[in-house]
Amino acid sequence: MRIAPFAAASTVGLAVLGSLLGMAVTLLTGQVVGAVPGIVGDAPGAMSLWAFGWLLAALLTVFVLDSLQPALHRVAEMVLEAAVVREIGIGITEPLLRPLRIEHLEDGEVLDVQERAKGKGGFHLAQGMGQLPWVLAARITMIGSAVIVGVMFSWAVAALLVGVTLLLEWHQGRMIEREIDVWWGNTEEQRRANYVFDLGMRDAPKELRVFGLHDWLVRRYTQEWAAGFRAVWARRGRNVGWSVVMGLARLAADGFAILLVGRAALAGELPIAQVATTIPAILAIGVAGSGYGIVQIRRGLSAYRAMVALPETIATRHPESAAGGSHRVETMPVREIRFEQVTFRYPGAETDVLRGLDLTIRAREALALVGVNGAGKSTLVKLLGGVYRPTSGRITVDGVDLAELDLAVWQRRIAAIVQDFLRFPLPADDNVRFGAIERAGDDGVRARVAREAGIAELVRELPAGWETVLDKAFEGGVDLSGGEWQRFALARALYAVHGGAGVLVLDEPAAALDVRAEIELVERYLELTAGVASLIISHRFSVVRNADRICVLADGRIVEDGTHDQLLAADGAYAKMFRLQAERYVSGAADA
Repeated sequence: MRIAPFAAASTVGLAVLGSLLGMAVTLLTGQVVGAVPGIVGDAPGAMSLWAFGWLLAALLTVFVLDSLQPALHRVAEMVLEAAVVREIGIGITEPLLRPLRIEHLEDGEVLDVQERAKGKGGFHLAQGMGQLPWVLAARITMIGSAVIVGVMFSWAVAALLVGVTLLLEWHQGRMIEREIDVWWGNTEEQRRANYVFDLGMRDAPKELRVFGLHDWLVRRYTQEWAAGFRAVWARRGRNVGWSVVMGLARLAADGFAILLVGRAALAGELPIAQVATTIPAILAIGVAGSGYGIVQIRRGLSAYRAMVALPETIATRHPESAAGGSHRVETMPVREIRFEQVTFRYPGAETDVLRGLDLTIRAREALALVGVNGAGKSTLVKLLGGVYRPTSGRITVDGVDLAELDLAVWQRRIAAIVQDFLRFPLPADDNVRFGAIERAGDDGVRARVAREAGIAELVRELPAGWETVLDKAFEGGVDLSGGEWQRFALARALYAVHGGAGVLVLDEPAAALDVRAEIELVERYLELTAGVASLIISHRFSVVRNADRICVLADGRIVEDGTHDQLLAADGAYAKMFRLQAERYVSGAADA
């Protein structure tokens, strides 16, 4: 993975430069300290004032550069961190969005890998990458300082300090691996905490305030978050004791080395210049080998491994068949779409939603589907779009199994308004053109669907017209009512039809519309759906009664099929539901 190569190279280069400058300061400081007694005492062979001045100038220059380096390094580090965070977002969302089906989005194992890839509680790739230059610089500092100690005092002491440093780092690495194992085992709890957080911030802010649940939400989020990391904290708590022991071992090694240096200095075996250089070098070996950076890198790599494993996990658990290339999907359906003995059960569920369902949707026919809540109407739409595969049975388009078609092309043939349609916090223009993004420049089609969906006047009244952002959280943005949003969703579906879609699905298209808007939709429904196969799903019988054909879905099967008049005459399930709804409106009008 190549991430911001210039920023990465700059960050590493500046970190290495800082390490070299630090060692240069140590060496020059030792030389300055060693030269001072001779110059002050005017000892024979002492450094000249001219040379001493140049030595001080060199020390000052290196010191200034060493002082400026952290600021430059921080800038490069921020650029690199931003690039890494961007790549993490792409690395997680792209594998999740790439599949044409959505079973993987409900797979607990896939979701756990996704959660690990995001990184929480220090397990984050960006944090680990940020430590990489420092670890490299630390290695250079450790090696350089060990060379200084070896040359100026003792190679045995230098080897001892390096050995202790590496041993402590190895032990710390063992501890962090155990911590990572614990973290990988509790990502389900972390997902629950994220759900509660999103619930309060995005999904249900109005309901939470109406019901006074803000205190409960904060407590629940805290509980879920703590549950997700309690085992990690317990492991870290046990590691603290060992960290103290390792710190004492580090101090003991440094203290022993400094004691030897002091003893040599008192015995006159080590000049003051070498003492002033060796002691900082001894301390630098320990600081460079603190292990914190390596710990953070290990944690970051654990998130990176999850991100790399995410595409393979999805592909392994939810393989997609190769796209068929011998069928002209771009013109389908020419005759019909057939559900043949289709049974479907959601992953992890215990009961079937659809049971041996048979249904034919003819090309250029307006078909309506009615049924009680939970009958499987929306599930049928998901199967039609290919986002789920039937548990058994098959779906054919013009006699060809849907499994044999290029699913991406087939999905572009479907224009849909679903019950939970998207409300993009983007300009009004995007909210319509997303129906057929490849025809984004066709203003004529946009104007036409705006009239058909009843949003033309609404757009003219927006502050910036089509460029108005449909979200009040943005400057100049506006909020829409539920009915206005539903009209935009209808416009988006119609834009897709004009862009080449051959199947129009309207799932509860009048749910958020007022009575007048509903009447307009009913009057124009057949006109809007002319020329394409259309499927309209609604609980409102006034919306479906003009359809060419109406099917009743109950107990996972089609139990009635016919026109409105035919189904009333049959006096079956449709007639019963129609009368119940009609009586409700009549009694309501009478009471008024």
